[in-house]
Amino acid sequence: MNARPARAETATVIAVASGDARHEVYAALETLIRTAGVRPAVLTLGTESEPQRTDRGGTTVIDGLVTRYLNNAVASLRLSSLPAVAWWREPSPEGLTELADLVDRLVLDVEDPTAVWGLVPDLAGRTAVSDLRWTRLTRWRDLFAQFFDLPEVRQASDAFTHLEVSGGDRHALRLLAGWITSRLPGGGRLDVSIEADRRAAPIRTVRLAHQASALALRLLPDDTCIETTVSLAGTPASSRVVSAGDQRLAALLGEELRVRSRDIAFEDAVAAAGRIG
Repeated sequence: MNARPARAETATVIAVASGDARHEVYAALETLIRTAGVRPAVLTLGTESEPQRTDRGGTTVIDGLVTRYLNNAVASLRLSSLPAVAWWREPSPEGLTELADLVDRLVLDVEDPTAVWGLVPDLAGRTAVSDLRWTRLTRWRDLFAQFFDLPEVRQASDAFTHLEVSGGDRHALRLLAGWITSRLPGGGRLDVSIEADRRAAPIRTVRLAHQASALALRLLPDDTCIETTVSLAGTPASSRVVSAGDQRLAALLGEELRVRSRDIAFEDAVAAAGRIG
């Protein structure tokens, strides 16, 4: 029987993850080994200066590493012939800035991003930086931007006065609102309303309005489709339903692996999100 040909490796993905989050990290990386040819590693931080390396289904695992030795471990794992992507899931930002100097892309992914978002301007000066919340918003951003492909919407863009976003992830809502206000001409003058409900999907609705006119996105109850609606004063409303896209962790990371350039829109959105609060 002929041996199966070796799969070409496309990137080294190094996940820095707290212990209780590792199960989903392993599952995502196992998928990416099959679908994207990544060379994965998982590091957890702790008190070990020389922790033992183990292998878990093709993923190199280093457990309990002292933070000050993180850079040494990452340097030993990366290959000069492959781009290196760091996936940061540690709640503390300790060691993050130094790590950015060693990788080609840094993907943030923490429950409360306040501390790490505060470092984004510095991180962006060292490497390309993004956030999985930003990746989850790709479909929403694309659909919202498509509104402005319509000439009548562009003509009315200066008239909008209110932006309303709702969903279960307040940080994602702030980031989406930050993107809209930082990209829309005159966006800084919008009255922004954020309605967070932990029981809801991360993003449930987006609505940009002025009196009888509104541009709206709404996640349908099945959580797999988004309804888009354009309603301008004096014209009939129009709507359509489109897929919400694949929101699984491996799919989101796969999107990030296809990006190499610096994302100025993300950096501006984070800055604007900080002003929204």
